[in-house]
Amino acid sequence: MDTAAQQQVSRAELLDGARVVLRRLRPRDADQVVRLYETLTDEECYFRFFALHPVHLREWARSLTEPAADRYALGAFEADVLLGVANYVEDPSHGCTEVAVVVDHNQHLRGVGTVLLQRLGQIAKEHGVHRFVAEVLALNRPLLEMIADSGWPCTRRLDSSVIHIDIDLDAVN
Repeated sequence: MDTAAQQQVSRAELLDGARVVLRRLRPRDADQVVRLYETLTDEECYFRFFALHPVHLREWARSLTEPAADRYALGAFEADVLLGVANYVEDPSHGCTEVAVVVDHNQHLRGVGTVLLQRLGQIAKEHGVHRFVAEVLALNRPLLEMIADSGWPCTRRLDSSVIHIDIDLDAVN
């Protein structure tokens, strides 16, 4: 592992006291990303992808695990098992960076998403990102609560059944 990758490895404590390793996803993690997706209920899948069955699952996993300058995917691992992923993708044409989070169905309510989101925000700021944006279905209460739990200042705008969220990372301590 190179020095830059080592610097991006951290640990966090979940709500149940368990310790997880937070690190950037690598190409060898692609199969675990697919397995994580397979744990999702239909509702969770719809909340994350706005579709019940994404047709390009392998490509999605590859996009999360292949390094690129305009994106970053962070995984939470417990005993080398992937529990969740938070990722961002920069969109320079719109001057924003889209953020997304997905947590293994069996790992909900442990704080996995919250620790991922908080660490990803720190990493994004280190990489010069000033704000995150997200489109969240209004029915996706777990994600809306996770964003609220992060304590980040944000604005929300409802557009039909989708809430557009804008998070100001510069205002985050």
